[in-house]
Amino acid sequence: MNPISPVIKIHLKHKLTWIGMPWIILLSSFFINLIIAFLIGDKAGFYTGGLVSIFIYMFVAGMVTLNQTFSFSLGLSVRRKDYFFGTLTVIVMASILSAIVLSLLSYLESSVTSGWGYNLHFFSLLHSFDANSFWQFWIFFVVLINTSLSGFVISGIFIRFGWPGMYIFFLIAAILLSVITFACTYFHWWSTLFHWVADHPNMLAFDLLILSLIYAVLSYLFLRKATV
Repeated sequence: MNPISPVIKIHLKHKLTWIGMPWIILLSSFFINLIIAFLIGDKAGFYTGGLVSIFIYMFVAGMVTLNQTFSFSLGLSVRRKDYFFGTLTVIVMASILSAIVLSLLSYLESSVTSGWGYNLHFFSLLHSFDANSFWQFWIFFVVLINTSLSGFVISGIFIRFGWPGMYIFFLIAAILLSVITFACTYFHWWSTLFHWVADHPNMLAFDLLILSLIYAVLSYLFLRKATV
């Protein structure tokens, strides 16, 4: 039997975590924004950032799943290596499934329903289908996998180094974020940064993919040395 199969089964026993809950949250946000678009009736278009809710949830899910299942899996004599690759498989599967559905909804919104009849821009903020549908899927997938693995690696820091490691991590992260924010504000880089992101989505996706691979490698190293 495939050694990662038990890990996949452990995760899929909680389908709500990876499949149900993100869509409950996202669709709730969508219907609320659809009602708002109906009430506003703005023909120029109603833009919303509600789509970000699914990415935030995947980040949280990546953090929570390690604490919920790592010790339990090792208690069932699952090897750390198998746990990592089984969990990674579930994250990739959930990201692919969500990216496919998001791409279809984006297509319906932008090319079929004219913004669900109210010129609502919820799923198709970047007009990605001006390029092609696969590009839209790829962007969704990369962002989903990146947010999930970023949460996973942060949880891995806690599993490996405990609270001292978390304190050091968040201290360093806060310092770096403060320096970057100050530099962008002082040198007026915000506008340039936003324009670069809008004009180079493929490069952004590639950078996020590289970061995701780094997160995965670090997570694996943390889990190998983690104490239970």
